[in-house]
Amino acid sequence: MTGAAGRLGRHVVARALRAGHEVIATDLPGLAGDPDGQVEWRAADVTDLEAARAALAGAHGVIHLGGLVHPHHPEPQVHRVNVDGTYNVLVAAEEQGLDGVCLASSINAIGGVYSEEPRYDGFPVDEDHATYAEDAYSLSKWIVEQQSAAFARRRPDVAFSALRLHGLRDDAASAMSNGDDERRRKDLWGWVSFDAAASACLLALLRPTPGHAVYHVVADRTTTATPSVELAARWYPQVPLQAPMAGNAGFYSTARATADLGWDPAVDHPEIGARERSRPQVVNRS
Repeated sequence: MTGAAGRLGRHVVARALRAGHEVIATDLPGLAGDPDGQVEWRAADVTDLEAARAALAGAHGVIHLGGLVHPHHPEPQVHRVNVDGTYNVLVAAEEQGLDGVCLASSINAIGGVYSEEPRYDGFPVDEDHATYAEDAYSLSKWIVEQQSAAFARRRPDVAFSALRLHGLRDDAASAMSNGDDERRRKDLWGWVSFDAAASACLLALLRPTPGHAVYHVVADRTTTATPSVELAARWYPQVPLQAPMAGNAGFYSTARATADLGWDPAVDHPEIGARERSRPQVVNRS
């Protein structure tokens, strides 16, 4: 996996080891390696194609988390790191015949917190929502999803998953403490725990059904005690409610991740299940 020294990367590495996987961990030269010797550590900058090829050599699948996680860098750098790095990982994965590909996208692939004024067409937001990205980071994540779809068309027997991660926090308490209702309005008061996101990464990598898919990886409840219908009426009165939103229900639909991956948006610290340990067998019934 790439981005292994990052905040989420460290959680994914630890969870993959607990699930019984052998892990090849990659991040930039100079970042923390593996002092315990539990993983094979490879320093690499995947914006260089040859480095990406070397990083993925011998792997069976890849979770690509390497990249810049916000737009507060020069725009050309954000685009180069996120878009070029992902393209190189996809090329290397194809050349080496990897069985599964999981990419880190962002809830901001449709625009949101980094937009001057975010635009939403309906609540809850699903993965088919139109993209209104404005900034380099959000645009880069939308492009990453298109790259995934393109490579999936070239390799129709392989599962390609792009996870729209959002507001990573240790737990619900830390999420609830992260600002007031107004400050969080642009990102729709969304969040997800590191443990739940790490679980989604493994489930996506081992997804038994082939093809490209985008998944919201967001908790099923907001960061505030204010009822969601009140938040919508106060901050987005022009946006229609397309489904009931009782209590502090989340503004992002996670039905696809539940149906395809077996991921539960209500559980912040999930136990490791069988689907994270190995690829389920698909039974054809006719």
